[in-house]
Amino acid sequence: MHANDEIISLADFRKKLKRFQECYDEIYFRGEVEEFQNREPSILRDEGYLENEGCMYQEMMQMYGEQMKNAYRYIGKLALLQHNNVPTRLLDITVDPFVALYFACEQNGIANDKDGYVFMYIRNGKSCNSPDVYILSLHACFPELSYKEIAEKVWQELKVSYTEEKIQQVIHTPLFVKRSKDLSVGNSRIQAQKGCFFICADDEKGGLITLDSIPPVMIYRIPASYKATIRDELDKEEKINVCYIYPEMPSGGAYLRAKYRTVRYEVSEKDYTIYEVSQEKHCRRDTNLFITIEKKNLPIKWVKQIVQHVCEGYKSSSDVIWIYVGVSKEDMLLYNWRITGRWINPLWKNTGIDPLKERDGEFSWENQSGTSIISEYNEKNVYKPDDELYAYYHQIFEDSMSYIREIIFLYDSEEKEKLYTWISRNKEQIREFFNKTTNGGCSRIREWNEFIKHYSLLYVEMENICLENENKNWNPQAKWHLMGRRIQSIQKEKAVIEKGEVKWRKTLDVTDEELKKCKPCYETHQVRSFAQTIPMSEDAIEVKMEIKYEKNTEGKIVVSGKTNLFDGAQLMISIIPDGKFYGPSCKVNCLNGTFTSEPLGNGKNLLGKCKMSITMPVSSAQPIEFVKKAGMQYENLKGDFIVRNGISPSGKYEQEVVL
Repeated sequence: MHANDEIISLADFRKKLKRFQECYDEIYFRGEVEEFQNREPSILRDEGYLENEGCMYQEMMQMYGEQMKNAYRYIGKLALLQHNNVPTRLLDITVDPFVALYFACEQNGIANDKDGYVFMYIRNGKSCNSPDVYILSLHACFPELSYKEIAEKVWQELKVSYTEEKIQQVIHTPLFVKRSKDLSVGNSRIQAQKGCFFICADDEKGGLITLDSIPPVMIYRIPASYKATIRDELDKEEKINVCYIYPEMPSGGAYLRAKYRTVRYEVSEKDYTIYEVSQEKHCRRDTNLFITIEKKNLPIKWVKQIVQHVCEGYKSSSDVIWIYVGVSKEDMLLYNWRITGRWINPLWKNTGIDPLKERDGEFSWENQSGTSIISEYNEKNVYKPDDELYAYYHQIFEDSMSYIREIIFLYDSEEKEKLYTWISRNKEQIREFFNKTTNGGCSRIREWNEFIKHYSLLYVEMENICLENENKNWNPQAKWHLMGRRIQSIQKEKAVIEKGEVKWRKTLDVTDEELKKCKPCYETHQVRSFAQTIPMSEDAIEVKMEIKYEKNTEGKIVVSGKTNLFDGAQLMISIIPDGKFYGPSCKVNCLNGTFTSEPLGNGKNLLGKCKMSITMPVSSAQPIEFVKKAGMQYENLKGDFIVRNGISPSGKYEQEVVL
């Protein structure tokens, strides 16, 4: 399952929730102890359940009518059925993120070695006394009623007039039911869990429209190795445990058994691999220790126990042991550590090495959040077959050779102006070589990865040549000297690549046929695009911009504007000369519908045709007071200024000007 983020502690969760909670009053959560393919209600677990939805309700009323008579309307009765093991079209959700986190980490003897998930939804729910909730829950209890009969009953009970067409629309529209004390009548679990519900609606094929139809704003993954730690934190800091979630007395026994059970772990060599050890001696004795954990779901406290066990063999020869722990060889290759640690010899006279955040005797630790998300991304987008990698980088190298030879020839000939002119004319293609090497991917073979870095180093130096050529601040002698240093580096990397390609083609057994058929890796990269998961507001404002500019007495450009953006919006104003990639810029804040830049340029560098750009960064980079009004996905803003095709909504306005 694709998750947006990872939770490794209660403090981590609080931090990641803070901005959402500052901006929205109505947020719903659902916790799941492991990865399930769908978020479906219990009534879809068997064909017979949905076919007999009304029968189950009516039979329960016959058997337990006395216990259910005080439940609030039909939604309250469905809630009681839901929490008493009767299949319904309700799905449990909560307004308490820590309750959802508990369900994602819940032990109960199941899925303790599997990752859990918390889903977050930002939606406008309906109160339990709304006509829509009444209609949808009535339909669930009496599916045989016609639209006309439902409309009549709504009028009788609520004195609200609904057309048959409107009834049909409601029955086919799922909804979130807000938390209400009315739903807690006879149902202590709802009260404890701060529970509410998602009611599934009828689809057009005789099934149900489930929670899967509503995209979550966030999906948080809780790695199995952190579940036990988070359960302890929830118990100690929020008093959320099995007794809290399930207030019935038998929960107390389950809580006490789990709390006082003795669980011991004996370190086994099958559970870890020492990936690499390196030792250095200078002003102190350093040991760098890289360990992979073979069981990725091993509780994190046991992972630390493994590390402490391994470190025993290096303490006598070390002043500091630097510890890096991953859960796969691939994590090691790309420095994606699950935890990092540090052991400082108590007998060593410390000269400035500080422990990490979490102290543990002579050891200290830092847990790294997001490692499973990074691993998942790398697996899908970064690692490539080795023959494809060879073909890709080899082709770039071949395509660039004529450019490299020309640069070296013009430099050796000392034809300075010809070289500078040639670089200016070909800078776009040179930069294309550089851009391609940033998208080529990685190998699982460490030595092959190390060699691939030489391609990047080569094209970084070619990119640097373009930048040096555009820099007007160098005097002629300094510029030529810098060009010479860059070209020497290019020649060095070129020689390394030419020699290394012979070796690696043989090692990887890349044939001429494979060179022809392999497609460039960067063309297959999947770029994650933004999806609107917070509904656009019906009252969203259409953003307007009126821009003007003028020169001050020093010849610098001052840009000002009027806008209907909310106060506090931060914008970036840039003026980019024609043919350049960047130019003078500054940040501005909107106040009372206006903004003004500082003087831009130096009075000489902004002449002729230029592009004036006004950009607005994503909401995570904006002041919270502005985001409260604009929305975290800018759902309260619309119009041509708002751009929604990147990784997150932003704003952009461009205008061609002649200065």
